[in-house]
Amino acid sequence: MGFYVGVDVGGTFTDGVVVDDAGRVRVVKTPSVPGDPSRGFIECLRKAGAAEGLELRDFLARVEKLAYGTTLATNLIVEGKGARTGLITTRGFKDTLPIARIGREYLGIDLQVERPPGLIPRRMIAEVTERVDSQGIVVTPLRLAEVGAALSALAADGLEAVAIAFLWSFKNPAHEEAVAGEVTRLRPDLYLSLSSQVAPLAGEYERSATAVMNALLGPPLRGHLERLDQQLAGEGFRGALLLMQSTGGATPVGDAARTPVTLINSGPAGGLLATSFLGRTLGLKNLIAVDMGGTTFDASLITGGQVPTRAQSRVAGHNIYVPMLEIQSIGAGGGSIAWIDAGSRLKVGPRSAGADPGPACYPEGGDEPTVTDADLLLGRLSPDRFVGGELLLSVDRARAVMEERIARPLGMTVMEAARGIATIVDANMADALRRITLQKGHDPRDFTLVAFGGAGPTHAAALARDLGITSTIVSPVATVQSAFGVVSADIAHSFWVSDVFDFADAARVNGHLSDLEARGHALLEREGIPAERRRMVRWAEVRYRGQAHQVMVPVPGGNLDQREVQEVRAAFEERYEALYGRDSGYRDAGVELVNLRVDAVGLTRQPALTAEPEDQADASAAWRERRLVYLGGPDLEEADVYVGEALRSGHKLSGPAVVEYVATTILVYGGQRARVDPYLNVIIEEDAAVSPAASV
Repeated sequence: MGFYVGVDVGGTFTDGVVVDDAGRVRVVKTPSVPGDPSRGFIECLRKAGAAEGLELRDFLARVEKLAYGTTLATNLIVEGKGARTGLITTRGFKDTLPIARIGREYLGIDLQVERPPGLIPRRMIAEVTERVDSQGIVVTPLRLAEVGAALSALAADGLEAVAIAFLWSFKNPAHEEAVAGEVTRLRPDLYLSLSSQVAPLAGEYERSATAVMNALLGPPLRGHLERLDQQLAGEGFRGALLLMQSTGGATPVGDAARTPVTLINSGPAGGLLATSFLGRTLGLKNLIAVDMGGTTFDASLITGGQVPTRAQSRVAGHNIYVPMLEIQSIGAGGGSIAWIDAGSRLKVGPRSAGADPGPACYPEGGDEPTVTDADLLLGRLSPDRFVGGELLLSVDRARAVMEERIARPLGMTVMEAARGIATIVDANMADALRRITLQKGHDPRDFTLVAFGGAGPTHAAALARDLGITSTIVSPVATVQSAFGVVSADIAHSFWVSDVFDFADAARVNGHLSDLEARGHALLEREGIPAERRRMVRWAEVRYRGQAHQVMVPVPGGNLDQREVQEVRAAFEERYEALYGRDSGYRDAGVELVNLRVDAVGLTRQPALTAEPEDQADASAAWRERRLVYLGGPDLEEADVYVGEALRSGHKLSGPAVVEYVATTILVYGGQRARVDPYLNVIIEEDAAVSPAASV
């Protein structure tokens, strides 16, 4: 029997999902190892094999697909732990990065406000003489002899990686390539990142920032991936490890090591991909995906069945050219720390206890109260069944820390402090959802909430009630949903061309798309993907003439005629108004194309889920006990507690109730009903009599 395995390494837990040829799904969860993510990865696989009655080597011999999602790239940038990196740029443009990081958002306001730190210090930027114009014509020849001096200046502070970003290099990359060759000759140990390769688009600041961020990530991620690949080979794995990218597509280890900047938001992208998979399975097109893990709360909107993608992203305060799925993230997770500010106000997050030391209630936990400690004190979590009983929680420890740090200083009881923490974190997450719905012109009541992550199902009922959402879905793999998305991802590579012209020029559009698709087919062929398993997905970035911002829209396949070009234009105008409001477009200005993108997709073996016949029996066989739980009211209330794994298709239950799985807990409030569908998803719906109105 073959296995399909996805692993998602987060800040607190490493999640695994195993799907076999029969469609059976197994969930695996182990603590992350912050100092060495590969250890958590291998331990997760070892545990998955043991669950199948196999030693790691025997298990890996049967794995047909192994995919990996990671937060490592994001964490390295946010925490400022990238490689010692230098930038070589066109003479006269040393300040492109330092100046541009002021950002357009600061124009017209106080420039003394706090701004994000530079990606690299100014002293780590060197110039060489060269110049290419906007048509790719050489204006000033490259002085290759200057490269040695530039490299020596950068190396004074130590150097592990070099980014190269010249003006208009995406039109003519010859100078960047020549400098890269000279750097390799002089210092073959250095990691190289060329802007013409990682971001071949107009916009010198964004292109430079992308090349630098890629260089910052290169050495640590390349080392990590090479070690992990060697470990897997040593344990007998003979397949290709795939890495989840921010686009929702996977890439082989070698490509990931060359362009690690595409791994930013790797883990959250998996969760959104799994939500899209769930929506297609259930025939639902409008979904709000919420992922509450140990450190962050990630939220995304799927409208009309389309997963939103952006071509330009903002990471750690810097704009980069990396396609990403649209995900809103805030510091709100089970490990988010509760604290008191200078005004004696209770706050929650964004700082997290993470996996080390973890919440106070953990066996080796910290000395600060977290959301998990509050949920435990509120009866929402079972101290002896957390993570299937492998991690015993201490109610006494949680109570002592809550008393010392929150309750006594604020003059309240421990239970009042715990309720306050739960209320605040729920409000923070609800505000994040309003930003992606109401502020974008979407009524949240038109959507189904899909909750996942270890803590997502525990807080989903409060979020749904706050926004007036009447239907919430929790899948049986909710606690490892990002890992499920990772294993269901296809291989994908993005190819770009930047060329501003009137979008009505169909011949020019077709020429560019044909070239990009040829490059995509060539790469997939080199990776061994046969022609019948290749797909080309095409996008265009379009704007009204004279505007600085563009909107991405899909482009149909084949040779476009004028009618199809006009259909793409209409799609742009519809998307523009959805983003900026009705009648916000300026059609008289004309429409121009800015960038074209082709995603070359290699279809991989997909896990297949099987539907279970409906069981007419009630859910009493899954009932465990009754206990006091906080479910949003003024006091604790008695709730029925059910074993999630014992629920079968067709089972129904009414709130107040708690459904406990090995690694997550679902709360069902009073006035809500839950039913289990054939795929064992728990669907929670409001009774019509108590259905709330949306908060605006």
